[in-house]
Amino acid sequence: MRFYRQVKQAKLHSFGEDIGESPILRQSLSDLQREYVLAVGGTLVDIKSIHEIKYKGNYFVFKEDLFFTLPFLKASVKLAKTENKNIQFCVESNTFNQRYILPTLIDTDEYHVYQFQFYNGNAPVELGVINQKIYEASVDFPEQIVKNKTFSMDQCDTFASHIISPFHLLQVNIAMNLLRTVKFQSRIPEILRKKFGHLNSRWFYRGLKRLNKIGKNCNIHHTALIEGSVIGDNVTIGAYSVIRVSNVSSNCSIAENVTVINSVLGTGTFIANSNFIGNCLTYNEVFLIHGPYHASIFGENSACFAVINCDIRLDQETIKIPTSQGILDSNQPLLGIAYGHRSKTGGGNIIAAGRIVPNDLHITPPDNIILNFNTL
Repeated sequence: MRFYRQVKQAKLHSFGEDIGESPILRQSLSDLQREYVLAVGGTLVDIKSIHEIKYKGNYFVFKEDLFFTLPFLKASVKLAKTENKNIQFCVESNTFNQRYILPTLIDTDEYHVYQFQFYNGNAPVELGVINQKIYEASVDFPEQIVKNKTFSMDQCDTFASHIISPFHLLQVNIAMNLLRTVKFQSRIPEILRKKFGHLNSRWFYRGLKRLNKIGKNCNIHHTALIEGSVIGDNVTIGAYSVIRVSNVSSNCSIAENVTVINSVLGTGTFIANSNFIGNCLTYNEVFLIHGPYHASIFGENSACFAVINCDIRLDQETIKIPTSQGILDSNQPLLGIAYGHRSKTGGGNIIAAGRIVPNDLHITPPDNIILNFNTL
């Protein structure tokens, strides 16, 4: 099987790095694309334009900004082999996709549509739906936060997403981080999973501990609680900290009384005392103090000092975000901030939900912060 990756050296919106270098857990997007194509027995060829394709056999084409999981790619290959037609792959709208697959301009009300096609002739291209198995999960919030009080966190291992903004990258990382729990849930009969496997149940926490993976030379205080997490090498975790369903890269420092939930931390990230990090992604060498920080992404060498990190609109409407396709509705009731590479945001600042702090911008404390004293 031949796969063509259309590469035009696109950049991640606002953050600026080549889209292929965008981090998915601990790997780059381009490396994962190649790894998964090889895993299904394919050959990956980079092109700038589809007009370069002279191959006479059947083939696949996808855009360089498309992330897909290995199960999604396997399902696409299977569908292509069973359908005698040209296919543009898509998934139906559902609770998982609504949470983690942020929209693009080519989506419809019914489908998330991808610039990922299979060709076996000159016939018109038709939509081909990739089936997904959804594992139900949710958390309860007060009415002031979520209108119906229930916030879906359904999980799935078969999905794809175009990375057209840092927020799209954030959601893909959070969904990928949850794949370990999907593998665990898939081994449990559905009747037992529905009865005992809901979030925050005793069985849920007991199962999480089996998913822990701790690296070498870590300094973890005996009072720290680690559940369902991957911890890299040379990581320090202080007293009474909680690390739950997260991926912590090597050389991170997590101080005392810190909570990290459903998050992905890049190499060398430093989380200061008594902080809360939830559903976040950090690049390498990030410094965070005095949160909480929720549903946000932090660029390389960025720092936040006692920032009020908004993640909700007071009118409870969904949050609009900047993307390479313009301003789009994320369809998310909860979504935080994207802090650019090397940005520094001073204490006392309030950043509205869905905003992107530009690379290298230093936001000083607001005017009501006392910076100088006149002395006699």
